Amino acid sequence: MDSITQATLGAAVGEALLGKKAGYRAAAWGAVLGTLPDLDILIDPFVDAVNELYFHRNFTHSIIFALATAPVFGWLIDRFHIKLEVGWLRWANLSFWVIFTHILIDLPTTYGTQILQPFTNHPYALDSIFIIDPLFTLPLLTGLVGALVLRRSRPDTASLLNQAGLAIATLYMLWGLGIKSHVHSVFQESFKNQYGYFEQIKSTPNGPTTFLWNGYIIKQDTLYHSLYSIFDESTDLQFEKIPRNSHLIQPFEGDRAYEALMWFSRGYYSMEETDEGDLILYDLRFGRDDLWLNDTGDYVWGNRIILDETGDAEMFEAYLPSFDVRSRNLKAFWHRIWGK
Repeated sequence: MDSITQATLGAAVGEALLGKKAGYRAAAWGAVLGTLPDLDILIDPFVDAVNELYFHRNFTHSIIFALATAPVFGWLIDRFHIKLEVGWLRWANLSFWVIFTHILIDLPTTYGTQILQPFTNHPYALDSIFIIDPLFTLPLLTGLVGALVLRRSRPDTASLLNQAGLAIATLYMLWGLGIKSHVHSVFQESFKNQYGYFEQIKSTPNGPTTFLWNGYIIKQDTLYHSLYSIFDESTDLQFEKIPRNSHLIQPFEGDRAYEALMWFSRGYYSMEETDEGDLILYDLRFGRDDLWLNDTGDYVWGNRIILDETGDAEMFEAYLPSFDVRSRNLKAFWHRIWGK
């Protein structure tokens, strides 16, 4: 999830574990350690696009990383605050839970998190929450700020506020998993009723909400997309057909760029050959800049295949995601959330 959410969660976890013993320092170190796993992006200037794709949310987002580094950070923080006499074990416990909860809230997003590194590089993704969701972040932030303000004057109330924020955020995360189960079945049954069998299916939140969802279904060389709001009256969905054009990328099977993009996209892509002869692979899981609302949007995550002198697809150039946030689209998005 976004860095603000990760820092807030880390601070809230730190406050809950050691706020009474270490004061504001517990929240401060929680915020620092809460953003630590995402510092894997610091390697980006030194690697190419293929390795960048493989390395993000790699070992720093694994359970082994949390277990291995917690004692180290615990000892270092304890040396820094030796006069507090907290003890390295308590700081290590804080370090583990802050890093581990960072991993836990990345897991439900769509990007994919390699939590079982170094045993497998499979990017696990639960697809139950968007990378930015105010309904998750705001309770955390409210409880944390309240706790820090009341830390000295009303410590018991401060602790309860922070715990309440963590509890509400946890319940919201569980809500996302629960409602996804319902939404997933709606996409599946509606598609089966119209088109029969399918090969792959994925459902993801559409934007910063767990009320409006995308459904992506693969059948042969076509990807079918539909929107569903939990407030929709009908579950008889309309599906947009998007050709995957896999014949454009298959000649490069086994090449370095091909393997990386197939590994990452998991098949939810569409290929395009431009008038200039460039090959573009769009990862459809990350949507269109119109949030699939106006039938005029552009895919936000594209990768231009770069061929070497021998004609092999060894590299690609990625487009950064962006969204069309004009008032017209925001208004349409708001109405669509509520089933209109």
